[in-house]
Amino acid sequence: KEKGRTVGVMAHQEINPSSFRSLMSGWITGIAIVTSEVAGQRVGIVCNSLTSVSLDPVLVSWCVDKKIASFPLWKEASEWSVNFVDAEQEHLVHKFTAHGGDRFAGVDVIAPSAEHPALALASAKTYFTARTVARHEAGDHVIIVGEVLSFTDGITRPLTFFRGKFLPGPTA
Repeated sequence: KEKGRTVGVMAHQEINPSSFRSLMSGWITGIAIVTSEVAGQRVGIVCNSLTSVSLDPVLVSWCVDKKIASFPLWKEASEWSVNFVDAEQEHLVHKFTAHGGDRFAGVDVIAPSAEHPALALASAKTYFTARTVARHEAGDHVIIVGEVLSFTDGITRPLTFFRGKFLPGPTA
């Protein structure tokens, strides 16, 4: 077989936090809200860094910024739930990204099982619970790896994030 030909030289742009954030905004992601209860305190954070890691055992990862106020709680969270956000639930994203106030005010939650402290959002059509199995320092974030314990799957149209905008995803 004949190789393709070289048609140019790659353009390079200086990498800094702003240019890298702009670059990554071109990667469409789903939106989730990670929730838990740590030392009697409910904690929730919007996440678009969710990644499937392994099938055996079933592992996922997500990242948390070390600079956020709730970081000390996430550092201690042994179990948590990942709640997929439906296209009609953008209001929850704004609630869980707001600074100050009780993010859970007016938000119903359920405990997926009596023996696990992870809280799930009652309005989430899809959520799973996980137990933290590892934490890895990675620059200004910590990567949290969890083993999935249980799940409910019912989302029909996810909320996505692309170029700084929320967009409804495809319909199932």
